[in-house]
Amino acid sequence: MSRRSIPIALTIAAGLLAGSSAFAADPVRIGIAAPLSGAAATYGQDVKRGAELAAEEINAKGGILNGRKIELVYEDDKGSPQGGVAAVQKLMSIDRANAVTGGTNSSVVLAESSVTRNRILHVNAAAQADAITDQGSPWLFQVNNTVSGNSKAFNSYIVNTMKPKTVAYMGENTEFNKTVLDLLKESLKAAGIELVNVSTYDADTTDFTSIITKIKSLNPDLLYVSDAYPARAAQLWKQIRQLGGFPKEAMSPGVVSPGMLVPAEGAMDGVITGEIFMVPAPTEKTKAFIDAYVKKYNVDPGKGNLVIYESVHLIAAAMDKAGTATDYAKISKTIRDNVWPSPRGELKFDAKGRASAPYFFIQQVKGGKLTQLEAVKTQ
Repeated sequence: MSRRSIPIALTIAAGLLAGSSAFAADPVRIGIAAPLSGAAATYGQDVKRGAELAAEEINAKGGILNGRKIELVYEDDKGSPQGGVAAVQKLMSIDRANAVTGGTNSSVVLAESSVTRNRILHVNAAAQADAITDQGSPWLFQVNNTVSGNSKAFNSYIVNTMKPKTVAYMGENTEFNKTVLDLLKESLKAAGIELVNVSTYDADTTDFTSIITKIKSLNPDLLYVSDAYPARAAQLWKQIRQLGGFPKEAMSPGVVSPGMLVPAEGAMDGVITGEIFMVPAPTEKTKAFIDAYVKKYNVDPGKGNLVIYESVHLIAAAMDKAGTATDYAKISKTIRDNVWPSPRGELKFDAKGRASAPYFFIQQVKGGKLTQLEAVKTQ
């Protein structure tokens, strides 16, 4: 071998080794679209915390697919459909994500799903609208309960335990709230309970006094509020308190988080709601998740932290089991064909890509915190 060929050979060998090392270290990128700004930014903080805990756990065990680490990439959906579309487009085209997750508000995820459909694995962590998975998209999955799943358990508690004589409803005019209202009407009608008022408002509404005053003039036994935006809901409940409140009060299930209760500053005390998760919880696996979360963040987790934690673990485990990060048909079949352990118990996805929670908890706000009134086994 000539003197000239030796450095060339060494250069080629070094390049091959570097290329092999780079390939082995190439991370699996999970794109997360979440409201990092705007009225729902509290949910975005929940998403980041739960996702980062999951990624740390996966990477601490060696990653997936023979040593590839999980890398999280965030884009701000701004809590709006337009922001959601822009976020997932950037995740797919610029950030080169291998999968998309996140999602907290139904109208946003509905818009996002029109972009991700048949293009990338999409796991909706928290948005609840049935319409999201009614589309039948083969690569779209939902970890949180649907509106209908939550409403069935919650409405049963309203009509059978709270037993109001009359009910008034108020909520934002969205896909999520439309389904909540339709299901509430069905439950009340079947129980012979009168719905005396329905008031809806636009997304930019901040003054609810005229709506509340109108409802108070009807003297309903129960006020039912449906609003999935923490900052606005907190303001709404403050105005309800300023105008004297109602004998019985309920908030749509699946939306009340510590991030809503803190800015409410006690105004939500007494409100009845419901959720698929709370502390304390019924299983050791749930306790392990709670302990890990408290160790990392020094605060108890909420449902928003849990479902994104489950979503990141699901994506990683399914890719690892399927042996690929890019064959979405194979990954999706793997998700549907298997049962996945989670802090809530085992998650099994149906033909529409929906998981259902093993438990549903009836809750009441007391002293600015959620307390458990009843646990309903749903599986």
